[in-house]
Amino acid sequence: MAQLLRRLDDEVYVEYNTFGLDGTDLPTWGSPTDEAYHFVAGVRLESWDADPGPADASWTPVSSTTFVAESGVVAIITMMDGRGHDFLIGPPRFEYGVDMYLREPKPGDGHATGECEETWLLRFWPIRDVFDPITHAAPFSYIARGVLYYSIDLEPEQLMQPPARREVPVPVSAVEDWASLRVGPDLDTFDGWLRRLHRKAEGRGVTTHELLRAGGVDIEDDVDLTPASCSPPQARAGRFQDPLIDRYYAEQARWGSSSRQDLDEDRLREYADGERIAKELCRDGTRTFSVPVEGRGALYVPPGTSRRVWRWEDDMLGGELMDDGLTVDRRILARNPWTRQILVSGIVTVLRRDHDRHGFGDTVWYVVRDAEPHEAARVLCAEATWEEDPDRRRALDEVAREKLIDLRATYRSRER
Repeated sequence: MAQLLRRLDDEVYVEYNTFGLDGTDLPTWGSPTDEAYHFVAGVRLESWDADPGPADASWTPVSSTTFVAESGVVAIITMMDGRGHDFLIGPPRFEYGVDMYLREPKPGDGHATGECEETWLLRFWPIRDVFDPITHAAPFSYIARGVLYYSIDLEPEQLMQPPARREVPVPVSAVEDWASLRVGPDLDTFDGWLRRLHRKAEGRGVTTHELLRAGGVDIEDDVDLTPASCSPPQARAGRFQDPLIDRYYAEQARWGSSSRQDLDEDRLREYADGERIAKELCRDGTRTFSVPVEGRGALYVPPGTSRRVWRWEDDMLGGELMDDGLTVDRRILARNPWTRQILVSGIVTVLRRDHDRHGFGDTVWYVVRDAEPHEAARVLCAEATWEEDPDRRRALDEVAREKLIDLRATYRSRER
């Protein structure tokens, strides 16, 4: 029997009865109730581990289709840059089914603002792994020094071409392999936070109430520990209309994260979605760590994406790992004897951006975990499939060099 993995209630403003589903290859959609108008819609997003079958009788079926997910994270988008919350449906490069339903709004739909004119239900479930390294993991086209800067036109055969044959079998995973498709408890419960707080207080030799007071919460001994009593007054429920942002803000205040309390609502939404999805991509007890991602494509690596990364680590005695991370297909590529550091590569799965570490230039820090076997198999397959032929690369370098020399000569003649 299909099981519900997670659910999210959202609210979006729809213009011209048109909306899309970011993170998919689907065309735009619209409500069947009218052809062109503006309205607020309550949206319920559900992720299932298999085809859930029909919804209950309160919902009217609208449409059903299939699509391929880019990263496994989707969001409702509207015409004028409106965007709903990010929602994890499962692993990337899977084919999914989605059913859309419609009903009249009920109390509590959306953000419970009372403004919803209709309510939608979108149910997602995985069908099969469709990862193809030729389609989904192609590297950047051929680039030689100066080619991009001078906009040199290369012939089609001089660009990155699909390999004539696959070097290794394409891995095919099952639904049960993926952490994002497991049935698990709510990862952001108040009870879970309270248990961690009790352990922290015991470790410091104080009571939980004393620890809360040290963090700025005005609470007397023996007062019941509730979400309201454990939050500073400025962070209690009701500060934001969006309940997901409101809860995230309160959680950060409980932990004493003042840096989060100065953010605007859009940035709070980004942080709240990122941290929620990062937890949903991990199994219980998973160790996470931060790595720098540099170069092309570093600015936005979607959560759930697995890739090889590189970083400098301290060359510790006995080969001890820096943070018990970067262990999958770990390779030591170079040693710096002056700084006693090693350049290491490994395969990880990206969870979210690291908001506490700021990169520079084209370097961005991400919170990651070591890739699981089925995730690493995709990266290794892509690397083997697209491995460059050294002779062909040298030949393309020579062609680009000749074009670059000719182009520079043309520029110099114009300057005279």
